[in-house]
Amino acid sequence: MGGPEGPPHHRLYRAGDGAAPRAVAIEQIGDLLLEHARPAGSPRPYPLLLVHGMHGGSWYLRNWLYAAAHAGWDAWAVNLRGHHGSRPVREVGRLSVLDYVEDVHDCLRTFREAVLIGHSMGGLVAQKAAEGGRVRAAVFVTSAAPKGIRILTWPLLWRMPRYAMAIATSQAFSMGPEDAAALVGNRLTNEEQAWAYPQLVPESGRAAREMALGRIVVDPAAIRCPTLVVGAEEDRITPAAAQRRIAKRYGSEYVEAKDHAHLLMLEQGWERPFAEVLAWLSRVV
Repeated sequence: MGGPEGPPHHRLYRAGDGAAPRAVAIEQIGDLLLEHARPAGSPRPYPLLLVHGMHGGSWYLRNWLYAAAHAGWDAWAVNLRGHHGSRPVREVGRLSVLDYVEDVHDCLRTFREAVLIGHSMGGLVAQKAAEGGRVRAAVFVTSAAPKGIRILTWPLLWRMPRYAMAIATSQAFSMGPEDAAALVGNRLTNEEQAWAYPQLVPESGRAAREMALGRIVVDPAAIRCPTLVVGAEEDRITPAAAQRRIAKRYGSEYVEAKDHAHLLMLEQGWERPFAEVLAWLSRVV
């Protein structure tokens, strides 16, 4: 298993050439819990905030968090409310995507301005949050889609009906290990899946319903910062074709990660797509 930090390529991110791993601190913005990696050397002018997807948390973004810090970014990864002890709620199942957007706005008010990188559901959260200003650049990674862009894949249609009751009635639900492996872990090894799955947490049925039915409206004209969309060639849940439509909607630059699937920041070779993200950020920020 590679110890408590996970499989070998998930251990503490090392800055290269044998350098010691950069320290990560757990910090709070109000009652939100965030992981924070301080920048190496002179910091970039704005902080960088990573936003996780469904069932997730800051834990699976650590590879990118450390890499961003090594590249000079004051890097943060938020745990959205109801996830991993952050902003506790009584009924996770009733949370809206817009509640998660408010969490990001709370972070942005503290940072004043920031770069946003949102993954999966967090990509849609980042799209909506970018409407409100305070965002210098935004990256939407294998992202859920706004109203008007439907995402339906055969793996989703095959595996999601068993969660339909929880989704329809705004209950919290957890994805079974076989479904998680098939839908989002298809480029992870068995060892990596065994490490990651126990860290998944229940997700909101209401938020899942809002995404499935295209209920979250995002105004492209209200997003005035540069945007990048990252798709993944083997993504089974937010496929590359949908990512290209999202990029077209916002007039975004688009890159597609070859030999990667939905959890590209956990997959072997995660450095390659993130190097493209960092290079783009260096050009536009």
